[in-house]
Amino acid sequence: MSKAVSIICPYRNAAAFLPGLIANVMLQTYSDWELLLIDDESVDAGANFANLEADKDPRIRCITAPSRPYGSAQGPWWPRNIGLENARYDLVAFLDADDRWHPTKLERQLRWHGEGKARVSVTGYARFQQTSNTIIGWRLPPPRFAYGRLRIGNVIPMLTLILERRLLKEGFKPCLHEDYLLWLDLFREHPDLECITIPELLGFYAVHDTNLTNQRWLMPLWTYGVFRAHGISRFSSCASLIRWGLCQAAEQWRSNRNPLKISVQLAQSSPTPWPLPPKRSG
Repeated sequence: MSKAVSIICPYRNAAAFLPGLIANVMLQTYSDWELLLIDDESVDAGANFANLEADKDPRIRCITAPSRPYGSAQGPWWPRNIGLENARYDLVAFLDADDRWHPTKLERQLRWHGEGKARVSVTGYARFQQTSNTIIGWRLPPPRFAYGRLRIGNVIPMLTLILERRLLKEGFKPCLHEDYLLWLDLFREHPDLECITIPELLGFYAVHDTNLTNQRWLMPLWTYGVFRAHGISRFSSCASLIRWGLCQAAEQWRSNRNPLKISVQLAQSSPTPWPLPPKRSG
């Protein structure tokens, strides 16, 4: 396995999270990576800490994102695009400052890419309460999927994704749910592109008060906006939104029915990914 990967991590005012993020990436059993820390107009001490860590390890690169275009949407779409422009390697992964990976995540996932089995891959992931480190839900994408499946829900967990950078030449568009819009555009443009799911729990998504996705009452509006920005008619967007809502409810029901009653610290320290319940989502 000789593939290197660029890990793109945008952050804003994340001084409380960056030490854990960097320590988590440093624990990866696969070492051929670069970590791009993209500062998005932080006003705390996060950028200072990131620069100190970059001085210790040449694989860590600190980038200050220029001011985003006037009047454009907030959100991580802009620093992620800056990360894509500066990435050195053909494969990219995304990790937010408050999320975590299993130590073998890159090693296991890159094996698929190194053997030529995948251009895009994702894994299972768990949601955990940041204050208690307790896992509160999990999801596993379908074994394989394409554009039609994405129309009824975003089944690409951003924090588990690895894909070829050349597929993202257009970058993220300025909107909320920018990742969902990108996947819809990408898989429509490349109808033969498949995303392979590695059925292991390798990512951990932190849930806390400042999560953008905690504003769940706004998510249907954001999703409708994605459908419209993708070029879907109002009627079809409404129909897709209904299917999306049903899919979200089914995912939540499956997760609640098969809870993982462990802490994220225990799951991360396991020498192999924590075994998932037998039922797949989707």
